[in-house]
Amino acid sequence: MSHTVTPAPPAGHPPSVAPGGAPAPGSPDRSGSAPPLRKRLRGAAAALRSPAVVALAPLTLVVGVFFVAPLAGMAIIAFTVEADDGGTALGLDHFLGLDSHVRAVRNSVLVSVVGSLTAALIGALTAFCIAQIRSKRLDSVVAVFSSVLANDGGAPLAFSFIVTLGNTGLVYGMLGLDAIGFSLYSWQGLVVMYQYFLIPTMVMVTLPTFVGLRKEWMEANTALGGSRTTFWRRVGIPIAMPALLGGWILLFGAAFATYASAAVLIGTGGFPLVPLSIASLLGSSLGAGGQSAAMALGVSMVVIAVVVLFLFNRLQKRSARWLQ
Repeated sequence: MSHTVTPAPPAGHPPSVAPGGAPAPGSPDRSGSAPPLRKRLRGAAAALRSPAVVALAPLTLVVGVFFVAPLAGMAIIAFTVEADDGGTALGLDHFLGLDSHVRAVRNSVLVSVVGSLTAALIGALTAFCIAQIRSKRLDSVVAVFSSVLANDGGAPLAFSFIVTLGNTGLVYGMLGLDAIGFSLYSWQGLVVMYQYFLIPTMVMVTLPTFVGLRKEWMEANTALGGSRTTFWRRVGIPIAMPALLGGWILLFGAAFATYASAAVLIGTGGFPLVPLSIASLLGSSLGAGGQSAAMALGVSMVVIAVVVLFLFNRLQKRSARWLQ
């Protein structure tokens, strides 16, 4: 029986390749390729050494320590209940025991709904009037000014309103607010104080939408025989409505979660709110029971915040689709 021997390739020449691209039998694999797992590990190590990952490391650390870890701890305490055998188990007992805080929830919803609706109406009208001027410089100035006011609050804001609209305030006597029974230390006073940062927030959110309404759309509507009312009913309002609803939802969440200004203005008693109730439970001598109830209220507020942000982002994307 005869055997065919394939001669070895000369030095410096690549190994012979069989038809189809595979190395010929007997030829050594000189590609030097590493196993797939080793390749992936090398790629991951290279990615971890990239400048982007190094730059994001401090931010990741801050988010993990001051956001993720407290949120996880709050959820664990809120859902951990005492079992019959003396141990612990997961349950909803702390959430079911929040009936005593129904008044705080009702007050927070009342202040948030009235305050956000008032600010949404005033802020949207203000943004619309500014957009009609069609000045890019004015739009930039208003955006910066609104951003500053929207993030201005806390104890200084409450003290400034006490000085001006308190029972002995300067403006309180000049406007004769005592004759109509207005009191800054009530839910109406909270609504008035919240307008300071809610209205600029609404202006900041809706101004780009009104600026983005193109003049060509109005001209096309006029050329087709439509009136100004027709334009706003069929074009302007449908395009601006997602931004308006998103702004109102954002204002509701901001008013619902406000703590410092309300704590300075009305304290922790008299008119309970959800943030004030959480602070009162954590600062009381109720022990673990009060802490667990506070964490349950905190988890409820986190759920509301997540829903608010989700709806706001969805509405903003829908509005931006027409304004690009």
